[in-house]
Amino acid sequence: LAVREAAGAGTTPRRLRGPRGRRHLHGLYSTPPGAWDPALLNTALLRAATVSGQDVASHRSAALLWGFPGVRPPRDLELLSTAGDRRRRVQGMAGRRGLVLPDETTIHRGVPVTTPARTWLDLAHRASVQQLVLWADWLFNPVWGGDWDRAALSTPEELARLIHSHRGKPGIRVARLAADRARVGSDSPRETALRLALVDAGLPEPAVNQWITDPLTGERIHRGDLVYEEYRLTLEYEGRHHSDPDQVARDIDRQERLDGVGWTEIRLSERHARDGWRRAIVKTRSALAARGWTG
Repeated sequence: LAVREAAGAGTTPRRLRGPRGRRHLHGLYSTPPGAWDPALLNTALLRAATVSGQDVASHRSAALLWGFPGVRPPRDLELLSTAGDRRRRVQGMAGRRGLVLPDETTIHRGVPVTTPARTWLDLAHRASVQQLVLWADWLFNPVWGGDWDRAALSTPEELARLIHSHRGKPGIRVARLAADRARVGSDSPRETALRLALVDAGLPEPAVNQWITDPLTGERIHRGDLVYEEYRLTLEYEGRHHSDPDQVARDIDRQERLDGVGWTEIRLSERHARDGWRRAIVKTRSALAARGWTG
């Protein structure tokens, strides 16, 4: 709330400025503490901070607005000046300047904001390669959490164009490495993390969510999480929902159908992810060797 809006919202300026109120920006408060969802509060503050049209939400503020997995609300709002000027320091804001091309900003939830791809590139300055790969896989296929109808927020081609357009930008080397390792089709962060761990351990890279078909009829049998087609081997990461009785029955039926066409299914769970996916790596290496892989 702005101080001038206090009366219309059923409170008073004194209450907003009191111990139960929280000051976010000059003249903007929320009350009581904890009553606002962090993402909702971030959106409301960004609308107020970008109303002049000279700045757009960027970095972690933009990532939170888009829903990047695992991003926490920043201490200060993070803004990028579209005019190329460094924003004067205002309490509650972190202003930045940098090259912003016309197609790298948009409006989302009523807030001027950097595009998902540009947001990803801006985060590269302080992110690891693995974290950037996770975010890139999510941008390409943002179904994590079960939203199967959601359109992709970016493409590998868009990330490549951005990297080419911003040579010398802080974090560009990390972004380039991450873009090379990102893949379209990952349905969860666990699938992405497992794929990276297997490759880092020296195993061949599996295809992501590839259909397995009956060689005689061409019928689609199953869309495997991580698939080694050459070795007729599929890896399935099973979350908690796989303990549901109906899901267990479907999993058994799937495995029987795969066995029937000469495929081996390796089922992995959270316990295989411990210690850098060590157990998953050992299990996969053994299965590949049994299928003829020589390393």
